[in-house]
Amino acid sequence: MDEYALKCENISKSFPGVQALDNVGFDLKKGEVHALCGENGAGKSTLIKIVTGLYQKDSGDIIYEGSKINYKSTIECRKNGIALIPQELQLAETLTVAENVFMTDFPRKGIIVDWKVMMKKTRALQERLGAAALTFQPQDLVSKLSMGQRQLVEIMKAISTGVKLIAFDEPTSSLSDEETREMFRLIQELTNQGISIIYVSHRLAEIFKIADRVTVFKDGKLIGTKAIAETNPQELISMMVGRDMNLYQKSHDGIVGETLLEAKNLTRGSKVKNVSFTLKQGEVLGMFGIVGSGRTETVRLLFGLDRMDSGEVIMHGKKLNIKSPRDAVREKIGLITEDRRGEGLSLVMSVAQNITMPYFSKFRKHGVLDLKEEAKTAGKMVEILNIKTPGLKTRVETLSGGNQQKIVISKWLGADSEILIFDEPTRGIDVGAKAEIHKLMDNLSKEGRGIIMISSELPEILSMSDRILVFRDGEIKAELENTESLTEEDVLSYSIKTR
Repeated sequence: MDEYALKCENISKSFPGVQALDNVGFDLKKGEVHALCGENGAGKSTLIKIVTGLYQKDSGDIIYEGSKINYKSTIECRKNGIALIPQELQLAETLTVAENVFMTDFPRKGIIVDWKVMMKKTRALQERLGAAALTFQPQDLVSKLSMGQRQLVEIMKAISTGVKLIAFDEPTSSLSDEETREMFRLIQELTNQGISIIYVSHRLAEIFKIADRVTVFKDGKLIGTKAIAETNPQELISMMVGRDMNLYQKSHDGIVGETLLEAKNLTRGSKVKNVSFTLKQGEVLGMFGIVGSGRTETVRLLFGLDRMDSGEVIMHGKKLNIKSPRDAVREKIGLITEDRRGEGLSLVMSVAQNITMPYFSKFRKHGVLDLKEEAKTAGKMVEILNIKTPGLKTRVETLSGGNQQKIVISKWLGADSEILIFDEPTRGIDVGAKAEIHKLMDNLSKEGRGIIMISSELPEILSMSDRILVFRDGEIKAELENTESLTEEDVLSYSIKTR
């Protein structure tokens, strides 16, 4: 009898400008917890989304219970015993626990929903999961449940269909310590029932508590698989980093001036907890951390996209009152967002319209738009940033990712921003465009502008930053001067909870 529940052989998957998986292999034994780890963008989440039907592979084979499969959707996967518990839970908050569990397959008497049977089946699933799942009722609204309880509802949805394999994507990212311990107990119970588990996590301490084996990915490639009993956190960190260091040389070496901005005790719920830091003129301040660590959440407060619960922001010695992005623009703060297509651009508008968007009113004279002046300003930005476009009237959606990113940057240069926040500035663009963006950031800092750069790429952080703030669990865990002796392992170790 085959000991493997799943085998993935030579799996490749690409997205525009990114090779997410490059000919990788992976296997999962029956009743095993097999962890996947790696830096952001390493390919681990892409792989489990392929296994569970969210994505389709470009090539390779998936062998499930001894047979090749090619399921086309999450629904087809669930019908055949494969389920994903996503990091962002897929629950209808206005419905009850029972309605969420059986949403796609209500028990019926003819055409009428059999509520009594549904409640009884839901309770049986709760009893199967144990004491933690018995802390709420089948008729409770999901909106009233804690995050840990909601995760239990997701698991109940999965096991209600006779699941044999569950993939967990960062399952404890929003859980308390007590809820995390309960999650580990539950996973152990599921494996005792013969269910196989794929466990994706950045938290090495968790992997050593829950997993039997661990596989490391880097840049879409398989680095290796280790039995938990035969490895340690430091070895995994080295495997996760493991690049040719000569490929990345420190490029930024600007002159840092006076303090430009000071953030004091910024707080927003549990996502940002008493974060304080300074930014100096001409400085590139790097922010590193795993997804959900608080780095993006912090800059959203600076730019007024989210309201802080408490804290203050001081610029040029003056306390700012930023309640919206418009306030931030007025204070000469610009944000090059991670989601350039969703938040940074209007894709159906022209190159010129996107470039001048933050200061559009400057081109109005007596209520009439001065198109010549707008085109002159936009044309200057296209020339300075070497944006490759057929013309200023070209719709932005037709341009490459690298040129779209340059247009986002040009918006804030035209607005004469003193502080520029770059959130994952080179994600999804080619090597040539990446080098141009780095050169541009370097030149901007030499002009005396303050740069905050969020990046998940350690080589980028080390090559561009003067100082590095390392975030974890909504807090700054380390402030590091970027000296020659600082290594990727040093930075990564602060971002991962190893004990």
